[in-house]
Amino acid sequence: MLAFELSPRFAPNGEIFDESTIRGLLEIPELKGMKHSSLDRLLELDRLAMRDKYRPDFRIFTGNDLGIDMIEYGSDYLLGLATFSPERFAERDRLWAAGDARYYELSEALQHLGNVAFREPIAAYKHSAAIFLHMAGRISTNLPHPRSPRRPAWEAEILQDCMRRLGS
Repeated sequence: MLAFELSPRFAPNGEIFDESTIRGLLEIPELKGMKHSSLDRLLELDRLAMRDKYRPDFRIFTGNDLGIDMIEYGSDYLLGLATFSPERFAERDRLWAAGDARYYELSEALQHLGNVAFREPIAAYKHSAAIFLHMAGRISTNLPHPRSPRRPAWEAEILQDCMRRLGS
């Protein structure tokens, strides 16, 4: 079982826990980890330090689509961004595990996509994902759920640049 912190920037009902709550979560043996989606690198580094100090086997899954390099600091990941190009994330992970310097170039291209797709309003990333996946021929429409925030008409143009950087 995992706990989940979600910034209200993603959804109005989201909540980021205080330090005492995190400490309490670390003491629950049934919890194997947590997803941390604050979009705050320093706060996530604090979570990693608490994990290392109190329960090293507890997994922290970054949800920071604006800081996908958190794997370099010990986070695992459950990124919405990975849905845009799962193969490129798998390749990035293989390069990182192998110590291959090509990791950095690919990670930078993926981070550029994250910066574009997860700009304010953050929740509109779902529309960016639909546009990207539609352009890649993976889904039949570029429209998100009807209640999801929308991106502007020119979104496809900037996502095309992201695809080019990824070699897609």
